[in-house]
Amino acid sequence: MKLAGTGPQGTFLFRAIAIISRFRFSYLHRSTGHRQWPLVLFVLLTGSTALGIISLAAWFTKLPLLFPPLAPSAFILFYTPMSEQASPRSVFVSHAMGVAAGFASLWIMNWIFPDAGLLTSTALNGPRIMTTALAMALVSVGMIGMSSPHPPAAATTLIVATGFLIEPAHVLGLMGAVTLLILEATFFIRIQAGLPYPIWRADPDVSRRFGSLAGIPKSGATFWEHLMVGAVFSNRDEDD
Repeated sequence: MKLAGTGPQGTFLFRAIAIISRFRFSYLHRSTGHRQWPLVLFVLLTGSTALGIISLAAWFTKLPLLFPPLAPSAFILFYTPMSEQASPRSVFVSHAMGVAAGFASLWIMNWIFPDAGLLTSTALNGPRIMTTALAMALVSVGMIGMSSPHPPAAATTLIVATGFLIEPAHVLGLMGAVTLLILEATFFIRIQAGLPYPIWRADPDVSRRFGSLAGIPKSGATFWEHLMVGAVFSNRDEDD
C-alpha cells in the first residue's frame, strides 16, 4: 500500500519548485489561451530591468555604458529571443562590426577630406553624408556576409560615423554594455523564462519550433490554400 505524500513529489522542495515553475514565461506561454499578454509582460519586465541594471552600472562606475542602440537591441532580445538576430553571436558581432564600419568610414573620408571636420559631431556637410552612407554600406555587407543580422547595429555605426563616439572609453563602454545586455538576456531567457536560448549561435532547427518567438510570423493561409498554391506552381513547371 503506497502512502500519500511519500516520494520526491511529496516533499516541500518539489512543491515549491512546481509552484515557481508555473510563473515561468515558457509555462504561461504554453498554458494560457491568450499568448500575447505573457509575452507583453515578459518584454516589459525584462527589458526595463535589463536597461535599469545597465543604467545603475553606469551610475556607480561612472563609465559611459548608456547608448541609444541598446534599447532596440533589448527589445529584439526579449520579444523574439529565439530568432537568429537575437542570438549572442549576432548581437555582439554586429555591434562590433558597426563600430568598425563607422571608424573605417571616418578614417577613409577624413583622409580624403582632411579639412571637413569629420572628427567632430558638429560637421554636417557633403563628406559627412558620404561617410554615413559608406558606414551603412559596410555594416550591411558585414552583417549579411557574417550571417549575423541585428538591425540596431546600423544605429551604432551611424553614431560612430557622425562623430559622436570616437573616444576609446566610449567604444569600450558600448561593447561592455552590449556584453552585459547579452549576459542579462541569457539569465532572463534561459533561467527565468525556461527557453533554450543559445549560448552563442542560434540553431535554426530549434528556432523554427518557436514561431513568433523566433520572429516567424503566423501564416493566415489554410491547408487548402497551400495545396492550391502548390498545384499552381506545379502546373507552371510542367508548362515550362
